[in-house]
Amino acid sequence: MVKKIFILITALAATLSAVAQEDSVATVTAAPALGNEQIWDEANTAYVNANYPRAIELYHSIEDQGLASAKLYYNMGNAYFKTDDMGHAILYYNKALRLSPGDQDIRYNLDVANSYTKDRIQVVPELFLTRWIRSVRQTISGNAWAVLSLVFFAVMLVAVMAYMLVNSLLFRKIGFFATIVSFLLFVITTSFAVTERRHATSPTEAIVMRASVSVKAAPEKNSTDMFVLHEGTKVRVGNSVEGWIEVTIADGNKGWLEERTIEMID
Repeated sequence: MVKKIFILITALAATLSAVAQEDSVATVTAAPALGNEQIWDEANTAYVNANYPRAIELYHSIEDQGLASAKLYYNMGNAYFKTDDMGHAILYYNKALRLSPGDQDIRYNLDVANSYTKDRIQVVPELFLTRWIRSVRQTISGNAWAVLSLVFFAVMLVAVMAYMLVNSLLFRKIGFFATIVSFLLFVITTSFAVTERRHATSPTEAIVMRASVSVKAAPEKNSTDMFVLHEGTKVRVGNSVEGWIEVTIADGNKGWLEERTIEMID
């Protein structure tokens, strides 16, 4: 019995460890200064000197090398904000927040940038529990949740061993309750890790990049206009058909936009 439990838990840990390692790769390759310290410093100097177009150009040269990071995206968002390009500013603040969901500076700047957008969309009400769970899940990255889940797995393993092998009734009780608690925490943190990783690797949101764009009832130019969206508005994306993509806005309304009018948050 003990052997079966050990094998099962070990298999779960191995699976989760693989997820954590994959997520970690995305995070490790994100350091903007890996071999690009000179470009990074030059970009920051250009920003300080108010040469924002040059700073943006240099930041993009780092991004194009696959060295994306929350810090890089945050700086890009700031540079675009200074040029009054709210679409790109909001896009890169969102990208930064994907990599560092608990960063309050990023969240604050994103809120400021959003205050400049024209669309005032009434968000569909959510249950308090749903909002609370999401806010907790977004306090740290998916990689951090994966690490925490491995910690709770280790605690659970020790608790199981204590319950199965120790003769003392007191320690068996402690092991029993510790197993239950650590297992629940393991399940919760694993769920958070998987959800955050899915959001990070499977983009489902985009930002409108045009000053004004009509959302169509069907994926064709001659279709009926449903409503109008403006630069900086976030949409949730769905199906795509020959250069068109189905979008849903915060109030639940749906329609079709040409793919070239939006940029994905990935």
